[in-house]
Amino acid sequence: MMKKCIAVLLLASAALGLRAQEVVYSLPSTTFVIEVDAVQEYFFAGPYAAYASRMLGFDAPRQNSVKAHVTRVRLLPCVEADPSVRYPAEAGLESILTLSAQGLVSFRDTLEARSLAWRFSPLPQRDYSDKGLTSDQLMRTETVMEMVQVDTGFVRMPVSREVPDTKTLEEKAAEAADIILSVRRERMNIAMGQTDATFSGEALKAALEELARIEEEYLAMFRGYSVSRPLHGVFDVRPSAGERVQRYVAFLLSDQDGLKRDGRGTPYYLELEVESEPEGFDGGDRRRKSIRFREPAICNVRLSEDGRLLLETRAPVYQLGKECIMSINK
Repeated sequence: MMKKCIAVLLLASAALGLRAQEVVYSLPSTTFVIEVDAVQEYFFAGPYAAYASRMLGFDAPRQNSVKAHVTRVRLLPCVEADPSVRYPAEAGLESILTLSAQGLVSFRDTLEARSLAWRFSPLPQRDYSDKGLTSDQLMRTETVMEMVQVDTGFVRMPVSREVPDTKTLEEKAAEAADIILSVRRERMNIAMGQTDATFSGEALKAALEELARIEEEYLAMFRGYSVSRPLHGVFDVRPSAGERVQRYVAFLLSDQDGLKRDGRGTPYYLELEVESEPEGFDGGDRRRKSIRFREPAICNVRLSEDGRLLLETRAPVYQLGKECIMSINK
């Protein structure tokens, strides 16, 4: 039982003003580690969204947006040494404490190393450079009055000429819409066999797939497109000693900022309620060597978001239990 209830820290005697070779040990405490996976979905409105209804018969969103949602949550109760309570070990008990310390103090190092390993992927950017490729330039015919030489001299006459110009956004949208409608007609003609060329087998499949690809490429210019960005976060909650019912903000989720520890966002709550407490006992005898340990309280643990329960479990929480003393026959 003592292997579960005692955590040991071997501290330098000079740092604490202790006698040489003196051992100081800590009692265990429980920390809840919450691992969260989430997804941010970025929507980029198409540059021709305003013309989708008139030219293609459907309404398209005109504003960029971003939304985030949690896809997976994992709750891990971990044991670590309680830094707030330390006791000097009586002479002769060092071997017991050293044997009891296996694996308990190392959780702290694991959490710190995990926090240093966080990585955040770069934000996606809107890019339509490879979608709906149409020329920005066109040739316009304009008529101007010029002096033209005739037999009797010079007279002013209208002259037509081609001049380069830049297409308006509406003109580019109309061109893309025409391509989409043309692709749809061509796909229907091929499917119904109303073409000069004959398609069959793999050739028919390849032709229809290529037309579908072209249509989707140009449709993106009207209806926009989405990009998903995975997020991962690790958060920890260390319950305070004393209260039977406790509630903490485990983490926040923001559409714009993703997973956060504090600030603005949708809060996700970790709630604890003591289900059963150990009776505890004092078996110490001042005439004999003794050691302190903790018996944990069993708690119901819930993780929720806006009243919606995400997960529920039972876990031992050492700092909510009882601190006891046991005499050792040494």
